Amino acid sequence: MKLRKIAASAAVFALIGAACSSDDDDSSTTDPPSTEAVVDDSAPVTEAPDGTDAPDGTDAPDGTDAPDGTEAPTESVAPEDVVVSGQGVDDDRLLIGMSIDQSGTAAPISKDIIKALEARFAVANDDGGIAGRQIEMIVLDDKGDPTQALSNFRELWEKEKVFAMYTLGGGAPLEYIDQQQIPTFVLGGTAEAFSSSYPTILPLGSLTPTWGAQTAYSMVTYGDIAPKKVAVLYNPELEALNPFIENYWTELGVEEVIFDPPPADCSALVLKYQDAGVDYWDFQDFGFIGCVIAEQTLGWEPPMGQGGAIASTLAITRVVGDPMFGGVAGSPNRLADGRPTYDEPTEAHQAYLDGMAEYAPDLFADTPALNDAMTVLAWVAGNFIVEDVETIAAEGEISQEAALEWAWAIDDWDTGLAGVIHSVSPDCKTGNDASIWGYWVDDGNGDFVVDPIVPDLIDNSWLGLDKCYLTALADEVVG
Repeated sequence: MKLRKIAASAAVFALIGAACSSDDDDSSTTDPPSTEAVVDDSAPVTEAPDGTDAPDGTDAPDGTDAPDGTEAPTESVAPEDVVVSGQGVDDDRLLIGMSIDQSGTAAPISKDIIKALEARFAVANDDGGIAGRQIEMIVLDDKGDPTQALSNFRELWEKEKVFAMYTLGGGAPLEYIDQQQIPTFVLGGTAEAFSSSYPTILPLGSLTPTWGAQTAYSMVTYGDIAPKKVAVLYNPELEALNPFIENYWTELGVEEVIFDPPPADCSALVLKYQDAGVDYWDFQDFGFIGCVIAEQTLGWEPPMGQGGAIASTLAITRVVGDPMFGGVAGSPNRLADGRPTYDEPTEAHQAYLDGMAEYAPDLFADTPALNDAMTVLAWVAGNFIVEDVETIAAEGEISQEAALEWAWAIDDWDTGLAGVIHSVSPDCKTGNDASIWGYWVDDGNGDFVVDPIVPDLIDNSWLGLDKCYLTALADEVVG
């Protein structure tokens, strides 16, 4: 095993979850609406989705439906009559910016994200564009460096005059985004992205600890395990959420939860947990890679399994190799063929498959990559901006302010591919807080694919949380 390569890959994913940097610029132009985000401790605990209320997959894949499931306005303003203000849009094009690591350690995952997003935009352009305007995308390499990310945002916003931005989230210049009121879509990110302090940051994913609650519920409910002692390898930057982690395991009957940050050498932790009789290891930091290696050397791993969201990304799984087979893995979206919710691709899934086949044929030919969480989420992220701008154009205006107002007002936005995004309102950013879970298995060709054990996407309703709990947690972290 090439340990240097593994260490480099660990840095890739640590980057995605790293704390975001800031700067000292200051300005503000858009006032967001305000709603109160609360965690409802009195709400009854309910079952996670059982698949009976899953979307029927009949929504138009091109995003022509309104976010609440109703049809888009039948009478719309002609493209030539749409009022255009702000930047990044004219009579012929809509300009989108992206800052992402293309040459550093995150390059493999970034490559697939870019291809999937470009494919979604190509489908829209072939359909006539958005309100008659072709989507163009400028992608800059941030090299995994927060300083470079800030420079990229400045160049794309101030020089190229883009309409909106996409980024992975880790290292994003939060303060600059807020000061300039840049509509910014993050696919990964940190707790700060969900905070009401940054209203124009629109998270389309979730947080490792909250996905972890769905992992735990899925494994106990559908994986038929009943751990009494659980170890958690936590991310020091999300240590404030450790009480949340302990709570969800306690709710599932665990008697002892042991927390440790990632060590330089995981051998001591492996021996510690072996002696302590740990049943299950909840991975929440990319330091798990060194722990998997140590387990192989020492010949022990928890009898009831190990894994989680942090161990569910295809690129890193491929690098670690065979020791990952049988590990707990998941995704914040259904697989490309519709599983586990559907027996065959729905209209939304087929649109994804057709678009990837035509505009990203190398990814389409790579079945594991076609199912990878970030690839599908990139497509979903493309859906969001397409539907947003199509809707506001139909209402007569394309501007940053109109795009943000539409985003802040969505109610249960659903593409049929991933979990429902209930809201991205500043005080209630729900993200895509639902996931499927199972195990890494051989796809038949020696590669990895997730085999789901759940019947549908699982959310955290089983904890009795209201839909705005992520923003409430994030605001506690931000302070």
